[in-house]
Amino acid sequence: MKQRRLKIIAASAILLCGFAFLVLSMTKKESMPELSPAKLVANADKTDNQNVKLVGVILEESSTWDAANTKLTFAIREPEGSETVNVVYANLKPDNFTDGGNVFVEGMYDAEENLVVATKLTTKCASKYEGAESATTQKSS
Repeated sequence: MKQRRLKIIAASAILLCGFAFLVLSMTKKESMPELSPAKLVANADKTDNQNVKLVGVILEESSTWDAANTKLTFAIREPEGSETVNVVYANLKPDNFTDGGNVFVEGMYDAEENLVVATKLTTKCASKYEGAESATTQKSS
């Protein structure tokens, strides 16, 4: 009887530790702060070669789409400012991706090149409805 109780306690402890690990690893990923281009560049010493979440506006006439290589390049600017960061995204271009639109980008930042190699790109489209829709594409892992 005692041996069975010990097995149950050990199994419960293992499950609890596994659950705690999952929660902590998910929290760490989701706790990445959203940075504007100015904050990203200003903190380049801390953000270089780190995964970052960048929020801004797609710079007018900065985007190029290479359909043959599935490669989207563009620059993100401050909504109210001039600081920009270049972005390369090697996945499908969202349908509502337009110059001047709002964009959220996640990826690795290279401070020397002032470049984010994006793994996730979310665009927010203008909508006549109160809750604007958003389209998300994520690079397959």
